[in-house]
Amino acid sequence: MVSADTAAAARSTPDAGPRPAAPDAVVWDMDGTLVDTEIHWFAAEGDLMEEHGLPWSHQDSLNMLGFSLEDTTRYMRGRGLELSAEQIGGELYSRVLDRIRHELPLRPGALELLVETRNAGVPTALVTNSGSELAEAVIRRLAVIAQEMDLGGEELFDLVVTGDLGLPGKPDPAPYVFAARRLAALYAERGRPGLEIGRMVAVEDSMTGIRSARESGAVVVGVANLAPLVDSGAHFLPDSLEGITLAELTRWANLPRPDTHDADTYDAGGHEANGRDAGDDEERTEDSSL
Repeated sequence: MVSADTAAAARSTPDAGPRPAAPDAVVWDMDGTLVDTEIHWFAAEGDLMEEHGLPWSHQDSLNMLGFSLEDTTRYMRGRGLELSAEQIGGELYSRVLDRIRHELPLRPGALELLVETRNAGVPTALVTNSGSELAEAVIRRLAVIAQEMDLGGEELFDLVVTGDLGLPGKPDPAPYVFAARRLAALYAERGRPGLEIGRMVAVEDSMTGIRSARESGAVVVGVANLAPLVDSGAHFLPDSLEGITLAELTRWANLPRPDTHDADTYDAGGHEANGRDAGDDEERTEDSSL
């Protein structure tokens, strides 16, 4: 993990030479990354199991962190909940939606960074295992909050990829690969061809999401929320997104990366965990093809 002092020092270091190109896109996870809805999911799961006289612990919810609704319902049925998958999914969704309408906690710095990125003209997408109804409710609320904070950001995303599109869910890389291809096609139509997944930054909070994003080929920023991300495979592990700007994402997107899926992680200063500077090994590259 990078300390606040290290992150501040990295942000204050002047750039040398030509300004690096911004990321081709910034792709966001939703639950636990942009908004702290994981607490609503945990509460809904616990309440539903309790109502049926079944045990459910905080660890059970952590075990499902970042997984799809299908995986969660399968797990709950395995713990003895005698409802159909459709019934469990419906119950969880209705409870979480109700909680979101009353309270939508933000993750520190996330909305500010999203709006800054959007206002700079960088393509953005939301990639979530949650369904479209829930994602739309969150996006609408985020737009209102952004306006209330005088951030702007009426349209926050070019593309929204949800868990009910028929794709394999995270940790499979399919949602991120799909998002990258759709963004590339969309911006090619707008006269900006050549977007590559290897130059897209994915922001995630769970081991499940990080695995999905990393295996897609994206640059992965992991921001821990309810569970630690040690050995997660994220390329960067800032303590928080608070104070992180598009300049940081740009610098991270331009650092060389290994061509394997090992957990080679940089801190916010651009140094590997073993202390070697990322710029010391220029031969390391990563396939950025879609």
